[in-house]
Order: sequence, then C-alpha cells, then structure tokens
Amino acid sequence: MKKPIILGLSGSLRNARRGKGNENLLESIRAAKTEGDLQQFIEQEAAEHLKAFEQAGRTDGLPFDQLYTNLKKNKGNKGLSNSEVLLTTALWSAWDIGCEIDHISLAEFFPESGDVKQADVLKKKLAECDGVLLSTPVYFGDRSSLVQTFFNWLKQEGLLESIKGKPFAGTAVGAKRNGGQETTLIYQLFDALQMGFLGLGNDSETTSQYGGTGHAGDIGIMPQDEYGLNTAKGTGRRIARVVLARHHAQQYKLTGKPKIAFWLVQDNTQGGAQTFVRDLIAQHDDIDADIVDIAGKHIMRCIACDICPTSIDKDEVYRCIIKSPKDNLKELHEHLLGYDAIIPVAYSGKNRNEILSNYQKFQERTRYFRRGDYVFSDVLSAPLIVEELGANENLAVRMMTSMVRHHTVLSKPLLAFKHNGAVLNNDEVSALFNEFIDNTRIQAIARLRNYSDDEHGLKYNPVGYVLSAVKDVEDQRLNRRRDMVEGRKQRADADFAERVSIKPKVS
Repeated sequence: MKKPIILGLSGSLRNARRGKGNENLLESIRAAKTEGDLQQFIEQEAAEHLKAFEQAGRTDGLPFDQLYTNLKKNKGNKGLSNSEVLLTTALWSAWDIGCEIDHISLAEFFPESGDVKQADVLKKKLAECDGVLLSTPVYFGDRSSLVQTFFNWLKQEGLLESIKGKPFAGTAVGAKRNGGQETTLIYQLFDALQMGFLGLGNDSETTSQYGGTGHAGDIGIMPQDEYGLNTAKGTGRRIARVVLARHHAQQYKLTGKPKIAFWLVQDNTQGGAQTFVRDLIAQHDDIDADIVDIAGKHIMRCIACDICPTSIDKDEVYRCIIKSPKDNLKELHEHLLGYDAIIPVAYSGKNRNEILSNYQKFQERTRYFRRGDYVFSDVLSAPLIVEELGANENLAVRMMTSMVRHHTVLSKPLLAFKHNGAVLNNDEVSALFNEFIDNTRIQAIARLRNYSDDEHGLKYNPVGYVLSAVKDVEDQRLNRRRDMVEGRKQRADADFAERVSIKPKVS
C-alpha cells in the first residue's frame, strides 16, 4: 500500500528554502537515520542561515529592509530559518514513523504583490496529501499574515472539499519561552477545524498539548531549544500515527453502529440543550448514542492532588481521590467509557440565572482519565453548543482546548445559534453532524486497529510533577501499567473482531 503523505507548510517570510531547495531539504530529512543525525543537520543549516544574514548585511549594520532584499537573491537551496527548523524536526518524526513527506514555503505562492503564483501546484499538493503540518512564527500571539493569507485563499478558492477530514497539526516559534506559541496554535487549530480539517496536538510522549512550541529569540538558535524540538517531534509523531491509522482503516468497514456519547455539561432550566440533542439523535437510526447528564449531577471541585491519579489501574476502576457520597463522578465514571466519539454539549444562554453548569468542575475532574495513559486517546470529539445570540461564552474554543489535552482527534464544532426561542441553522448543524458520523466510522476503525495491534505506544509522561513521577515508577514496577494497557488491548481485540470487517474488493 502506498505511504500516506504529510505536507509541511512553512509560513515564515524568512524561509531559507524555496524551489529546488525544498526537494534538497526532503532528501536531507530522509537521509537522517537517527535523532543525532537530525540534530547535526539542523544545527548546520541554522548556522548557514545566520551566515546568510551576516553576508546580506547584518555584519555591516545594514537596515533590515535592505538586508531582506539581499537575502531574497539567494538560491534558496541551503540554510533553515527557526520556523523551518521546527517544521523539519516534525517532518523527520513523521518520516521516521512511516509516512511520506513533502515541504513547501508559502512565501513562494503568496508574494507581497497579492497575485498567487503556481496556484495549481499548491492545489495539487493539498489534494494529494493525507495530512498537513503548518509552521509559523508568532506575531502578537497569533500566526503570520502569510499563514492567514493561505487560510483565506483556501476559502476563496473553494478548496475546502479537498482538505475535509484530513488531519492538521502545527508548530509555532516565539522569541520567548511563553511568547504566544500556544495561543497561536490554538487560534490556527480552531480555524483549521472550521474549514473541515481534523485537529491534533502533540503526542503523549510530549504531554499532549497544542503542538510544537519553539523558543528562538535570534536567528539560528532554534536547534538549542531541546524542549521545543521535542514538542515538534511529538507533533510529527502524532499526525503520522493518526494519518497512518486512518489510511489503513480504508481497507475496513464498521459493521455495527458507531457509539457516540453526548456529555451534557451545561444546560438551562428548560432543558434546551438536552431537547436539541434528543431531536438530533432522533434523526439517526445509524448510530448508538447516549446522553450522559452531567449538568444535573453534583460534581465537587478538583483539589489538585500532588499525585494524580492515585494509582494506575484498569480503565473501569474509578481512581480519583474524591470519594464523598455527595459527589456523583464515581457513578458517572462507567458511563464515560467505551465510545467511538465524544461530544461535550452545553447550552450557552444570556440569562445566567437559568443556567445549570458543571462544565468547569467536570473538566478539572477528568484529569485522572488523562493521566491514566489517555483513556480517550484517538476518540473523535467535537463540542456541540446551543448558543443564544449574545451569550458570548466562547465555550467551543474552551472545550476544544480541553479535549485535545485528552489526546483526542478534534472535529469541527457543532454550533446551533438560537434567537427568540428558535434555532436559526438546524440544517447546517444536521449536515455537520452527518459529516461527524462519517468521520467517526473511520476514526473508530483506526483507533481499534491501533490498540489491537498495540501500535499506539501511549504513556502519560508526568513532566514537571515530581511526586507523580516517583509514583509512576512505583506503579510501573508493580506491573499496574502493563495490566491497564493489556486490558485495553483485549477490549480492542474483541471490539475489532466484532465490529470491523474487511471491505470487499471492487472488481
């Protein structure tokens, strides 16, 4: 079977590679056999980029506009900017996992003049790729204008069908360690979801956050940021594993109904969100859906234990330290597991006196699921918000940023806008839900195959949590982690055998 392709898009005006230099870069990435080889390469190329700046006038103190003009005269076949270093690192990891890779500089296609160059080439690459890795420098906590131009072009050219359902992940480089990298990744991830991509962060080995976060305050120093490089490697591994799993899933079909959980975390006193969800489910006899009423329960606040979860154990075992009879999470625990997709649901209303909400407390308390080696890994997820116009809660963004931390695969939010008691866009939400179901079928097979083949390699890495790290070693020694993972594998084996079959070959 042909390898799936991850397309790397470099979104910095300082890119060193263009034209034939893109192909040279790909050859060098493929030639790096080890992480040591990769490190040596990016250090060498970052030094070349600094040298190019010096020769273009930095050493002589030329104004930057003159220096920049001189730089553009270079052939584009050597050197790497800081953004390119991070993207190269992510692409190498995707290649190392087993994907084919491609690389282009967006500046080649979107010059300052505004006239798009080689549009057909870019369209072809987007159509042929199976996933997109986008790298950008940080500007005021957001992406570059070059990346924004690319996003606008996708919409204007009617290309959303060609990218729909393709995994997307990002890396961002800022001048400070906390220089807006995460907000940049979140904003572009949310926009990518709105256009139809499936959204991913970095992987479990690098704490499953929002993507690659590089720190480089000057030209040529990105290779010195070990932490940032590791998050980029994690991003490359994450998108590669999801793309490969979905690629292999095309051989199979889901014989049973996809299992979808609606986590009702916020509603109004009239049950507006629950009524909307019930009506939506009623339109589909092709899914197995459950509504888990969380808004109507009593959920206590997370007390931020120094060790979480209290111990490693099988998924079905409730492991939060809070065991008060007043708290309902223990009884909810078993109703949160075993689904192919999770849709957090909330009613967002202007009258706060009518709102029943456990959203924030529930999200806090799901920490033990995440730290239990990502119970919800690779489950498809999208928020569903029934929002009165003018409520202004930004719940879709908040839910997205919470759920991606659970190592899920994100899909486009389902936003139902309500005015004067009526939902204004029922047909649109229904169409989006149909797409979500289609993606759930593919992702369910991909997830089950990963677990069944024991390829997922998941392990929560307690970075920054000293006592949790000590406890993690103890649990590992007692084989609790092995038992937990083995339990998941056995369930996946049974599920795969029962629910998945090979597609018949078309003659």
